[in-house]
Amino acid sequence: MSGDLKVGLALGSGLARGLAHIGVLQVLQETGIKIDYIAGTSMGSVIAALYACELKLKMINRLAQRISRRTWMDFTFPRLGLMAGEKLEELLYMLTRRRSFSDLALPLAVVAVDLISGEKVVIKEGSIARAVRASCAIPGIFSPVAIEEKLLVDGGLLQRVPASVVREMGADLVIAVDVGVNVGDYKIEHIFDVFSRSIDIMSREIHQAQSQDADLLITPGVDDIGPFDFHRAEEAISRGEAAARHLLPLITKSMKEG
Repeated sequence: MSGDLKVGLALGSGLARGLAHIGVLQVLQETGIKIDYIAGTSMGSVIAALYACELKLKMINRLAQRISRRTWMDFTFPRLGLMAGEKLEELLYMLTRRRSFSDLALPLAVVAVDLISGEKVVIKEGSIARAVRASCAIPGIFSPVAIEEKLLVDGGLLQRVPASVVREMGADLVIAVDVGVNVGDYKIEHIFDVFSRSIDIMSREIHQAQSQDADLLITPGVDDIGPFDFHRAEEAISRGEAAARHLLPLITKSMKEG
């Protein structure tokens, strides 16, 4: 459908709300829209990586709805984080089949932040599983990830939705998916909600200045879904699908004009 137009997809952070990305991808795939570049931050990096590794969307959908928290949550003595993140990395190694970025047909980029330099880090080489784990390392919740001389944490601190990243990769048309446009009206019930809400608030103003990097912005209505409401995966996916269908005429028009 896109012809010579190169389409880039940027999937933003949002923990359980980020499962809406699956619904968006389902609509784009059903419509025959080919993605030429994909980038993700935090949960967006998880979905982007699985898609780039050619896992079927039906499988990703099934995993999102059925996987137990015990599969990826590993509490540890809180020296650098409440969870070590090793279980998450092991799961990602299995799902990505231990692939490196160089093994992919679909170019992938993962966004993290270096605690040492305070700068955004765009990862495009090495182990996909380790890069995604780094992008998901919410400060205080997951321990930071050491890669080379960097100590990496959640990319959402500086770039919640990596629209500029897919633009730099070569995309002519950038479609971004933001599941955290609003801070959200979910109840704050435990320490995970406190950490997540704090990052949402900090990143909101930064993101407003970055939103112009996208040509088209899909914003699923998931404000009432809490960061760790993974039991509401089906709802999040459905809302992502609805948001993508709503914007589909504009996406199609933009591709034809491009």
